[in-house]
Amino acid sequence: MPHVTNLNREILKQAAERAGSNITIRFPKLADWLSGDYYPSVKQLAEFAKTVHIPFGYFFLDTLPELKTGVPLFRTEEALPSENYSDELRDSIRIIQGRQEWLKEYLLNEGATPLPFVNSFHETDNPLKAAQEIRKTLQLLDDWAGSMPNWEMALKYLFDKIEDAGIYLAVNGVVENNTHRPLNPDEFRGFVLTDNYAPYIFINGKDFTAAKMFTLAHELAHIWLGKSAAFDLQFMRPSEDTTEKYCNQVAAEFLVPQHLLQKKWEQIKNSSEPIEEIARQFKVSQIVAARRLLDTNKLTQKQFFEFYNEYQTRWQASQKTKKPGGDFYNTQNYRVGKLFFRQVLTAAREGKLLYTDAYKLTGLHGKTFSHFESEFFNKI
Repeated sequence: MPHVTNLNREILKQAAERAGSNITIRFPKLADWLSGDYYPSVKQLAEFAKTVHIPFGYFFLDTLPELKTGVPLFRTEEALPSENYSDELRDSIRIIQGRQEWLKEYLLNEGATPLPFVNSFHETDNPLKAAQEIRKTLQLLDDWAGSMPNWEMALKYLFDKIEDAGIYLAVNGVVENNTHRPLNPDEFRGFVLTDNYAPYIFINGKDFTAAKMFTLAHELAHIWLGKSAAFDLQFMRPSEDTTEKYCNQVAAEFLVPQHLLQKKWEQIKNSSEPIEEIARQFKVSQIVAARRLLDTNKLTQKQFFEFYNEYQTRWQASQKTKKPGGDFYNTQNYRVGKLFFRQVLTAAREGKLLYTDAYKLTGLHGKTFSHFESEFFNKI
């Protein structure tokens, strides 16, 4: 097999550094490639390029081009979005983009029709109406969460309703399955890739759990606007961008409808624990309840920030005492996403997708994929 002797080793080095130390496990000859003592074959370099998410042809350029995903990151404290973000976020976006590209092609071949709700609203529309339409599409009543035992169960229920509507969902705190590449919740809480056939939501699993429902609702609003983005939502506040502000308004109304909040507020406004009362009523976390009370001028900014900082401090302390690890296959249920895994597995079983490609799409390989299939597919 011919070896590639004319590649730019400096670009190879940059790509290896971006990938992290684990890359040498998959490519044990990498040090020899970098020194020039040995050269990769075309197949090896192609596999390396795919692994580090860099086009094969880039290794023959003079300099490594700036890698763009086309997904802007909106930061609360910055006026304009940018793609100046970490390799971890960039690679996570590229992984989901790869899944989405395959999904769209597969769905089109299966005769799927466009989802009517994607890009069905505009920032000039009433956010209360947008929130109502989202609930209608997901088949949720205004007070849908009231029957849930707690907000954690409400969040899981919402996950299921979102996937039932044809929206793909992934929750992960690392790049694919690489625990040496954690995602930073201070950089981003999530991102959304809109598409008429396979809209995809990604939630940063490293973020504190109580904020995930608000992130999820914010991402739903992006799908209804048809606009892809990543966002940090510091203190659950959007950037100054018009779209971001609108999505936050929709998210707040979706989770805690204004007319129901006002009705409840009249009953508990003199309570010593109004935040806890609202959280219990609407089955949202206390942090989401506090944010909604701030938005409706029932809490001052000072009161909200004090509560937020105290809540986050308590959560971080609880994570330090939490036992590491957990069941790998339970984790995959969210990292891969139930709806996505179902599509991949169906395609593989019907011979429309090679199992080797199914492994790459899901990040689950060989026996791991088989175990996940046998343990979880029949429960989905």
